[in-house]
Amino acid sequence: MNERPTNLLFLSNMMEEKGVWTLLSACSLLRDRGCSFQCHFVGRWSDISETMFNSRTTNLRLHDHVMAHGPVYGSKRTAYFSRADVFVLPTYYHNECFPLVLIEAMQHGLACVSTYEGAIPEMIDDGRTGFLVERRNPSMLADKLQVLIEKPELCRRMGLNGNLKYKENYTIEQFEQTFIGILDSI
Repeated sequence: MNERPTNLLFLSNMMEEKGVWTLLSACSLLRDRGCSFQCHFVGRWSDISETMFNSRTTNLRLHDHVMAHGPVYGSKRTAYFSRADVFVLPTYYHNECFPLVLIEAMQHGLACVSTYEGAIPEMIDDGRTGFLVERRNPSMLADKLQVLIEKPELCRRMGLNGNLKYKENYTIEQFEQTFIGILDSI
């Protein structure tokens, strides 16, 4: 087990469809299982207000494990990625395509846990750079997060694998090379 709590990071709009309530329910399960973690929610309040979030956090008795920070930009945003161990985006947003925040998390060497939504399964290699879970399934989400909390070396290895995938596929230089290749083939 970790000496310090594992830091989980959610960074997106505070919307139900982005999986905020799913993640809170998973956090409740993790607490009940005795896992050592803190979960940081960073993002603009949307269809979930700060009052609603704080009320749900209180009802679930998660005040020792969950913190909401509101919207954060620039270098402050980078600081949250730097302190995190795992990035979590349990989205079922109907317009989810290719969440750039997952690319940012991989750039920062974080294991990623997300859902089978949009292009996410092409971004996250399940079992290699993180885990994919079913939408709206707090139990499955808690199971995968518990694995990463209890196996910090696996968590670090997945983060390194994600960073390598970022460097091989998602840098500006790689984008330019791919784009040039497409133009050459035309």
